This record gives sequence, C-alpha cells and structure tokens, in this order.
Amino acid sequence: MTGNDMLATLGLRTNDPDSAKFTSAARIDALNIAQRTVVNLVNTAYLTDLQAIDGGKVMSGNVVAFSDLDNAPIRNGIIAIYDATNSKWCIMIDPADQKRLENTYLAGSITNPIAFVFREEIHTQGPGATDTLNVWYLKEPTALAADAVECELNIALQEPVIDFAESQLWKMAGRLDQATAASGNATAQIQALNARYENEKPVGIGV
Repeated sequence: MTGNDMLATLGLRTNDPDSAKFTSAARIDALNIAQRTVVNLVNTAYLTDLQAIDGGKVMSGNVVAFSDLDNAPIRNGIIAIYDATNSKWCIMIDPADQKRLENTYLAGSITNPIAFVFREEIHTQGPGATDTLNVWYLKEPTALAADAVECELNIALQEPVIDFAESQLWKMAGRLDQATAASGNATAQIQALNARYENEKPVGIGV
C-alpha cells in the first residue's frame, strides 16, 4: 500500500474519512510510530526489504560507527561484516565474549577476523586499524508520508502497522476500548507470523 492508501484505510477504521477528528499529520505520525513498533516486534526474517549493504567503509582504530553508515541501523541489526581489504568474512561475536579473545587460539587475525557491536559501533580484531569493511545490516524503514510511495515493509506487515496506528489514534481520543482492540489485532497478527516462521524456518548446515 502507498502512504495515501494507508491514510485512507486508517480514516475508515476510525470512522473519520474526512479527517474531521484526526488530521492527516496526526495519522502520519501514528503510522510511523506503528511502523517502528512492528519492525521492533516481528522476526527479522520478515524484514528482508530493509536489508542494506554499505561497501567501502574505512575504519578508524578498527572501528566503524553506526553514524558512518548510509542509513541508521535498527535493532542493533548488523547481519554480517566483510573485511574487504583482506577478502575475509568476520566472525561475529557477542561483546561479552571479548575475554575469550585473550586465548591465542581464539584471538582475531587477518585470516580469522573478529567483529562485534558495542555502543552503536562496529569493532574488529584482526584487520588493520584502517582497513575497509563492507557492512550488511537492517536499516530503518523509510518514513511514511501522504504520497503515492509504497510502504517499504513486506505486505504481510502493513495490516499490523495500520492496526497499531489505529490504536494510537484511539488513545489520543480517549477511546481506550477501541485502542486495546486494535492493538490486540496487531499483536495477534505479529505473533502468528513469528510462530509461522519458527515452524517453517530453514534448517542450518549440518543440523
């Protein structure tokens, strides 16, 4: 759906097709809040439309900041790091595992580079301090507007976005029963999608 389509649908859901109760600006704000909510709740398998690759990011002291990327990452969503200088994929670890890197056999190296995310920065061990990285990540969705631009999210996520937006507007109007019902509809759809993925997700290598 386009931004205009979602606005029109939201107007019908709130019995306000002429924007007498809720302005277009209020609806857009509600839709964008709802979009961020859905993105934060749904399994990342449904967010492939938000996947991005930024190539040629030069490190400073073995670090690339999120602010250096072309888009703002969401959910700390760094998918993979490629050391373009040495043509090696980095092994992604949890920051809490850094102590293990003191073991010589586990430490990062040019042939076995390590990467982790901490405080909105990508840190590496093994590559040179100013080597170049290619960063694979989940970016923020493009903000919705009153226009003919298609919503960037998977079509299966657009109904929950509208439901959450409807809930936001009913809260603004003090209609808590309607707000709870709309939010419940959105939550149920997301739970169903997440459960479906768990049942159908691919099996890993060697499993």
